[in-house]
Amino acid sequence: MNLGNRLEKLLRENKIRLAKKQLIDDLMKYHEIDISEKEFVDFELSKEEHKKVYERIRTDNIKSFTFPYDEEKVKAKINFIFDYYKKYEDKTVMFYPSAFGFYFKNSNQLYLENPIAISIPLAECKQIVMKLMLEMHDDLIVTSKEFNFGFVFSEDEYSYVSLEYWDNC
Repeated sequence: MNLGNRLEKLLRENKIRLAKKQLIDDLMKYHEIDISEKEFVDFELSKEEHKKVYERIRTDNIKSFTFPYDEEKVKAKINFIFDYYKKYEDKTVMFYPSAFGFYFKNSNQLYLENPIAISIPLAECKQIVMKLMLEMHDDLIVTSKEFNFGFVFSEDEYSYVSLEYWDNC
């Protein structure tokens, strides 16, 4: 490996390490959510799976609905999706909390540019989603490691929330 490639790799690894630290710090600071002991998904896999989620919701036959943002409706839909996946609650999923609730214009938060996933049981994921959902400004993604099931919550600029989900098991 030549010096330029090695330096590029080291800079990329440092950027990812800093992004994880910023995410951990911000979740604790703004929401009192401690993910410091959670296992992070390998960044390359995390980035690849993040891309696959968007490809899937554009191309596959998925279920979805859209509704105007309302706190009670959002809570009800979160309860719905976790009830829908109740049989998987012990399964470990890739959860992307990175941009959920932290979207600031001109932010220098590296996790907004890098899709960072944590590996977490689906049931535990619900607790975090419930804490974060009231400040939803971007997409929230949960997907199984096998990509058999998952969902995306998103809010558009007109304050409509979409829930897109699939289950191939």
